[in-house]
Amino acid sequence: MGRYFDPHIHMYSRTTDDYDKMSKAGIEVIVQPSFWLGAPRRFVGTFEDYWEHMITFETVRAKEFGIEQFVCISVNPKEAAERPLALDALQAMVSNGYLDRERVVAIGEIGYNLINELEEEIFRKQMDIASEKNMLMTIHLPHNNKPEGMRRIEKILQETSSRRYDRRRILVDHNVEETVDQTLELGMWVGLSVYPFTKLSPERAIKIIKKHGTERIMVHSAADWGISDPLSVPLVAREMRRSGEFDTKTIEKVTLYNPYEFFKQSTKFTWKP
Repeated sequence: MGRYFDPHIHMYSRTTDDYDKMSKAGIEVIVQPSFWLGAPRRFVGTFEDYWEHMITFETVRAKEFGIEQFVCISVNPKEAAERPLALDALQAMVSNGYLDRERVVAIGEIGYNLINELEEEIFRKQMDIASEKNMLMTIHLPHNNKPEGMRRIEKILQETSSRRYDRRRILVDHNVEETVDQTLELGMWVGLSVYPFTKLSPERAIKIIKKHGTERIMVHSAADWGISDPLSVPLVAREMRRSGEFDTKTIEKVTLYNPYEFFKQSTKFTWKP
């Protein structure tokens, strides 16, 4: 059994049985980005209760199975178009100190869902907050029309006023074959979501790794409310071993050490392999 790091998983939507299986499979550390609750929120307080739950309850629940859990706080892209709720939640996120809490290692997920101006307003505001507070960012590529999402991200990064964003501190999640080159060329980190039906299969993720190598590339499950697999990271490691085309060091880079190298840039990421 190997040692694994899942840098993007939504355990709020998973059962405690999943923690048990993950621990037995060798997953030692996870990062849980903020996402939607399965239905539209109506109040700022529901954002705050959710962030509090992730910082406190999920940390304890994970530790019961020997797993270290860290958190990314944000107004998620799927909820970023609601006005005035999204703006009010953003204000609460900053003014009530959630970004300063223990184990909050990044702002995320931020980015696009439907790719519209309301989402982009919240996206830009959260990028600015991350820059001001010297925090990592995890960016959500949209489920549809990912190349357009990447084009708009590149436009933001290349604007004169946006040169303050440190691209080495940005992880772009949900990459596919058409976006990996651009993410790497822009100097950011690549997240590959291995998720049944709607994202990457293990085979597609492995082909991307074969083509692009292992620098700044990591695998995660993105497991959430949908049909998804919290064991996707060890599954990819197994399939890489079975192929006979990867040595142990290469497998460990994309399933353990690369996410560690990214998140250790946060002073609040205290786990060490």
